[in-house]
Amino acid sequence: MSAASYAQIPPGTQIVIGRAARRRRVLERTICSVFEGWSYEEIIPPIFDYYDVFVKGMGTGPEEQIYRFIDREGNILALRPEFTSLVAKTVATRLASSPKPIRLYYSGEVLRFEKPKGGRQREFAQIGIEHYGASGKTADVEILLIAVETFQRLGIQAFQINLGSVDFFGGIVDRMELPADRIAELKDVLNVKDRSGLEALLEKLPLGDRRKKILRAVPHLTGGKAVIAEARELVRNPRSVEALDHLEEIYSIFQRLDLAQHLTIDLGEIRGFDYYSGILFRAYVRDLGFEVASGGRYDGLPGAFGEDLPAVGFSFSVDRLEQIVTPEIAEVEAASIDVDDGFDEALQLRRSGKAVRLCL
Repeated sequence: MSAASYAQIPPGTQIVIGRAARRRRVLERTICSVFEGWSYEEIIPPIFDYYDVFVKGMGTGPEEQIYRFIDREGNILALRPEFTSLVAKTVATRLASSPKPIRLYYSGEVLRFEKPKGGRQREFAQIGIEHYGASGKTADVEILLIAVETFQRLGIQAFQINLGSVDFFGGIVDRMELPADRIAELKDVLNVKDRSGLEALLEKLPLGDRRKKILRAVPHLTGGKAVIAEARELVRNPRSVEALDHLEEIYSIFQRLDLAQHLTIDLGEIRGFDYYSGILFRAYVRDLGFEVASGGRYDGLPGAFGEDLPAVGFSFSVDRLEQIVTPEIAEVEAASIDVDDGFDEALQLRRSGKAVRLCL
């Protein structure tokens, strides 16, 4: 390997140095202080685990994004591509006998083999929370309020949380009896609001006019409380109706707390890993073309590791937050010490809490 190549790093990775590193630590401490203020405790999971752990959590779709390797004992391992599967595994095993609910937060790097894109590389930093052991709107609202407070603590006022439900769309397709690959195609075109792609797909599907009308409406069901009323005119199945009832309860609470301006009902929001089972949300900031946070409910995930528990959580992309937040860093004046005079003065200053810089 040539000397010039040592100056390079693999595509999609990053090095954070000096002031940039200090700013990141200030940002992380600010966010962690919000989490701790809501009684969340830190968990530091391993940087790698067994490959099957992440397949159980993320599903088979994103498996090509996972960096995997075989250790000397023949185990198939993987660098963590996300935190939720690791935390769920820990809660379902090591914390199985702990009192519920369990509130945890994490911070660190994750790695996914994907094309580097706006605000995120193959190696990127996440910080988030996980809430285990409570179902219903109370835990969901708690998670959303923590997201709101985090934005506010960071000085971000122009943010929006797009809130949807996996169960709304699930209730629609449950009765269509479509094969899994067709449902995946539907999700793909609906996620990007591809109208022409949707029409082309609907031409191939054996669906009646009413069901096609519902699917055409899904990408446009975005807005305030009126969107929920509009959706009620389209669906009658219990799963979708219950999802709408749940979203309406959450929205009403946000109205009462004078926070509804930050909440958008988005019934076309159906993206995410296989483990999502209820609410699903993404948070956006004005003038930034991608989400800075995402989360939702994943009640079935802990059961994959041995304990059936309701669960909900979210994570922030630290790299993306850094594009819009510049934390203030306290400047520390360091006393210059000439080492020719010995190290006594330097030690005295350090013992009194002062910064020093040795002049070599």
